[in-house]
Amino acid sequence: MSAPSNTAKQRLENIKHHLNPNVNPHFESLRIQRRQDQVPYISKLDPLSFLLRSAMVYAHKTAIIHRQKSFTYLQLAERVKILANILIDAYQVKPGDRVGILCQNIPAFTEAQYAIPAIGAISVPMNTRLAAKEIEYIADHSGVSVMFVQTELMDRLTDQTKTTANIRFIEVADSDDTSQDPYEASLKKRSNDCRLGWNDFPTAVDENEVISINYTSGSTGKPKGWGFPWAIVAVGGTQIMLNKLDYTLIWKLLKEHGVTHYNGAPTVQNEICNHEDAVRLEHSVNAYSGGSALSSTLIQRMKDLNLKPTQVYGLTETYGPAVLTYDHYTLSQYNEEEQAKLLARPGFNIVTSDEIRVLNIETSVDVKPNGKEVGEICFTGNLVMKGYYRNPKETTKAFRNGVYWTGDLAVRHPDGSIEIVDRSKDVIVSGGENISSIEVESVIVQLDQVSECAIVAGPDDKWGERPIAFVVIKKNRTLDESTVINHCRNSLAGFKCPTKVVFAKEIPKTSTGKT
Repeated sequence: MSAPSNTAKQRLENIKHHLNPNVNPHFESLRIQRRQDQVPYISKLDPLSFLLRSAMVYAHKTAIIHRQKSFTYLQLAERVKILANILIDAYQVKPGDRVGILCQNIPAFTEAQYAIPAIGAISVPMNTRLAAKEIEYIADHSGVSVMFVQTELMDRLTDQTKTTANIRFIEVADSDDTSQDPYEASLKKRSNDCRLGWNDFPTAVDENEVISINYTSGSTGKPKGWGFPWAIVAVGGTQIMLNKLDYTLIWKLLKEHGVTHYNGAPTVQNEICNHEDAVRLEHSVNAYSGGSALSSTLIQRMKDLNLKPTQVYGLTETYGPAVLTYDHYTLSQYNEEEQAKLLARPGFNIVTSDEIRVLNIETSVDVKPNGKEVGEICFTGNLVMKGYYRNPKETTKAFRNGVYWTGDLAVRHPDGSIEIVDRSKDVIVSGGENISSIEVESVIVQLDQVSECAIVAGPDDKWGERPIAFVVIKKNRTLDESTVINHCRNSLAGFKCPTKVVFAKEIPKTSTGKT
């Protein structure tokens, strides 16, 4: 996914190294020696092992592109090794210590995510859109002793965090002028002075030890920290880093850099599709989307632009996406309308996860796979968190009858796929009838004038609750309340239709982009 000139240069580098295979055999320095008591049929899987493999196999392939900077896999591994030495020698980080990361999607973030577990410490990545008080809570609750902070995010730290929390900070300027970046200066200073090599680091032996504590968006209260047995696959791709959502830049990269894959919540996909630079691409791009369901209308817009949508589903507690929708070969057997309906389903568990199940909330028995009986989505397997950090009450509540209960409601279809109907806390109960906010939203966004929609419950003296629609209209378009309500009446039962429509400039979202 690099620019044409960089691609040509990289090919020449690869040819040179293949023609001179005995020059600097880099792979020997990347080998982790096995312990004498280690059996030959078990090796732990962790970020470090995947990074070192990529550095061996894809040594001179570009690993990261960030504005004017780029690093090969071999360079990335070397930077991680230097950073690991700095954490030990300059900051006295020990195995089990928590290290916070408050950075956007920049190289330092990626490097920290490898250097921290390489020395047996625990990473605590923080959402950069959180409020200062939320960051203060996470830093205190997790007990971080060292914290990477991007310069432009320093104002997100409260005085409590800066002065009385006993935290040492590593500032990252993320400047194109590396001489003005204290982070880059530290790496350069230690580049020829690494006291410890890969085999000297106190890396955790047990792959099930906590490697990261990640905090949920906290939509139902204080953010909860979770730890999980790491499971990730390094495929040797090239990552083009975006530290901010710049849709003009996104379209420039899609057109000029040959991007083949990207991820974005439905709100992001919607902005991409409606941007003034949007045009059908010459090459197809795999677009993964999660956080909420893609509407059939948005799916069609994406396909018209040669963006191949894949609905994914997962939670912070399952290390992100653990469910994928139908593969495109299977979808090709259906017409366009049927494809849109199927693509809106999250689908099936990925290969590294156990079977995803939909269980009756009262009996914990699997619901009938008829696409009608509603239950709660449940997970088991290696991708599930170990529990909520320092919160045994919430852990016990989430782990009942041997499964992790997500709080998401779904049905299961005869082919085994799941389809989410709502969050349990978002179901609207009107006159004893359950109304799925997702179902109503998916109908309203079918209107061509609608950019976004959110359905919430409003109080009603007679029915208890009734749906209220908040609608964002596309630029230079018009729409009135009666058109929205009449459209709903043509597609939904009367009790599901909103009684009121509120037109808004934007819909408030959580720090993770959820409505």
